[in-house]
Amino acid sequence: MVGQILKETIDKFNKRVSEDPKLAAEMGTMTRKVQVQVEDGDWYYFVLSNGRASDPVKGSIENPDIRVTATSDTLKRLFTGELRAMKALATKKVRVQASLEDMLRLRKLF
Repeated sequence: MVGQILKETIDKFNKRVSEDPKLAAEMGTMTRKVQVQVEDGDWYYFVLSNGRASDPVKGSIENPDIRVTATSDTLKRLFTGELRAMKALATKKVRVQASLEDMLRLRKLF
């Protein structure tokens, strides 16, 4: 279930980037490996590259630049907009290991 919701979220993000030149410029040409660690389920990863996110892949990736850790319920609520990213971080329902710059970019995904 998390994998499908993650894919839908990535699809929406990619569509926004293709339609919004300002967002595309903000994402730039950077490449970042993102690991989504589901505490009670499968892990997924995807790659942000040249302003687009790849489809999520089940498993782990070596040396991720961004690591997001949460339960499946928290991730579902986060991806569907039921839970705001800042509230999830503040209440420690989700943990993110990344540079501040990467965290600011990652929030564009949600």
